[in-house]
Amino acid sequence: MKRIRLLLLPPMLILPFLLIGQVGTPIANDIGTQALSNRQLKAVFLGNKSLWDNNKTVTVVLTSSNSQNFEATAQWALGTDAFEYQKHWLSLVFQGRSGAPVLLDSETEVVEYISAHPGAIGMLYSLPPPPELEIDVK
Repeated sequence: MKRIRLLLLPPMLILPFLLIGQVGTPIANDIGTQALSNRQLKAVFLGNKSLWDNNKTVTVVLTSSNSQNFEATAQWALGTDAFEYQKHWLSLVFQGRSGAPVLLDSETEVVEYISAHPGAIGMLYSLPPPPELEIDVK
């Protein structure tokens, strides 16, 4: 009789692999529109947009650079890992082409920050988006 062994891994080890390539749910506060194309959304998360159509400053809000969500955003936006995505942003900031993204410890903090700052935009991967901050992706 053959035995089958199941290897059960803790969710902390599996989550990074599940998030890779996954597109999060964008949320934003007072950006002058309720919908963005996927191309426009990527441009924002690549630091290629500095002002919204309503003249509010674009503020990208992300979870910390060592989080799975940051890694997932790096994969989606740039097709690379968190380290390269962080280097991409540092390059933009030092060239004066963009402001630095705001990095916070949790998705809850991301929601709170965006709620309090017009022009802010971020991605959620595990929390449901608050209806007043939801953005449609066309």
